[in-house]
Amino acid sequence: MKRLSLFIASWFIRRSDPISDPGVRARYGLLEGWVSIIGNTLLFAVKLYAGLLVHSAALIADAFHTLSDSATSLVVIVGFKMAQKPSDKEHPFGHGRFEPVATLIISVLLFVAGFELLQSSIEAIIRPTTSRAELWVIALVSGTIVIKELMARFSYHIGEHIDSATLKADGLHHRSDALSTLLVVVALVASRYGYTMVDGIMGCLVSAAIFISAYMIMKDAIHPLLGQPPPPELIAAIEKLCMARPGVLGVHDIIVHTYGQTSITSMHIEVSHKKSAFALHRIAEGIEDAVGKKTRGMVVVHIDPVNRDHPAYRRIENVLTEIVADHDRVQSFHDLRIVGDQPDGGTVLFGIALSDEVPESDIHQVIADVNDSVRFHFPRMKVVIKASPKYSYKP
Repeated sequence: MKRLSLFIASWFIRRSDPISDPGVRARYGLLEGWVSIIGNTLLFAVKLYAGLLVHSAALIADAFHTLSDSATSLVVIVGFKMAQKPSDKEHPFGHGRFEPVATLIISVLLFVAGFELLQSSIEAIIRPTTSRAELWVIALVSGTIVIKELMARFSYHIGEHIDSATLKADGLHHRSDALSTLLVVVALVASRYGYTMVDGIMGCLVSAAIFISAYMIMKDAIHPLLGQPPPPELIAAIEKLCMARPGVLGVHDIIVHTYGQTSITSMHIEVSHKKSAFALHRIAEGIEDAVGKKTRGMVVVHIDPVNRDHPAYRRIENVLTEIVADHDRVQSFHDLRIVGDQPDGGTVLFGIALSDEVPESDIHQVIADVNDSVRFHFPRMKVVIKASPKYSYKP
């Protein structure tokens, strides 16, 4: 099915077109949106006609649920149109986040549709009406389930191809409609045997399915708007690119901001303190270029010079390794520096990465615990520890 979806898309969009290009993404979004609108409008007409014919509250409500899919698909079209707009004075990072905004609107429309369906279904339970659907009507409505599932897979596969949560959400909306129609078929069959209240009960179950879909879609939309962590695969790829550069001893505090298809990445790299400023600048530029090609965005590199030739470096490094291994709230340490030439004196500076479960209120206590552990082994040294914020990552 995925190959078929991409084959259909290739009639309108060349497969060689770069998916990262906002214009190309917009064409995929417009294609999915118009396919959904045309399909939903036709299915709405079929379901409404059948619902009025057999006097089924659940089927009529399901018809309008299908029509609401057209409204959400229209939101998809507007969202992709807006997302492809270039940056301007008011929006220097572009309009890429309009995609999740469109997804959020879809979820709100779903909640409204679910609430209205719930109202009509409760009314149907309180005042049930007798409906007797002919077998051909049941078969006709059952056929719409197959069409809706095909539309759901088409939307999801296109969304997966261009990594669009908006299109995946629209696909989930289609699938919720297919599920609701399945429940309606159950109600139509039950009505043939005199179980009139099943119609309203199935309507309530359909509304519950819509509420669940709306919640899942809203959750997926809110994450990129509030700021979500980068994929672990991306962090690993950034580390690999950094460590491949000659002279890089380590990388940490990777931060990735995304604005649709635009990203801003920053990181700290550890290098030898012996290198000249010119050499360090060349290393930083090389990493910015390599990572920028990977993320298709802006990259900023911070240099952390370290002195691994200090006579106490290896001893302190081994102690910190043991502390991290024994401390379940500390994941790793980085950027170890020693100020001063005395083996047992001077200042030790390093950063630690904490586990996600450590609350903000406990960070100072964790730092104090690590400080005491280091001072136990090196009582004459001053210890300065910095905890990396939770929005920065160490591979």
